[in-house]
Amino acid sequence: MDVAKIRIVASVGAAFFGLIGASALCVAGALALAPTIGLIWGSFTMACIMLTLSCICAIIFIKPGKSTEEELDQFENATADMLAELPFDTIAALVEKRPIAAASAALAAGYFIVANPEQAAKGLQKLADELM
Repeated sequence: MDVAKIRIVASVGAAFFGLIGASALCVAGALALAPTIGLIWGSFTMACIMLTLSCICAIIFIKPGKSTEEELDQFENATADMLAELPFDTIAALVEKRPIAAASAALAAGYFIVANPEQAAKGLQKLADELM
């Protein structure tokens, strides 16, 4: 298996086991609260805590305050600049050799460009060097 495929499988496994771990922690928390406030209220309390954490994560990571048009304009400009710097033969060879890795790289490129456009060129160059 390619290193990229192993990383994809490992990330899916990490997400799966992370979800299982979070569920186990919620059950353990509800059971720990059961002697003091009862099982129903303990479950309700843990559900409220997890919902609050998910809302906080959504606000921090999704950044809903930014307008969609602004994000799309920023993404289009950054993507056009990055594609102008990369030779198309390199991109075509990468897609032909490793289509799954290329799709993952495109996903990573989109994230790099939106998250930090100034440092995206370095990150994408490292990613392309490792895939070749």
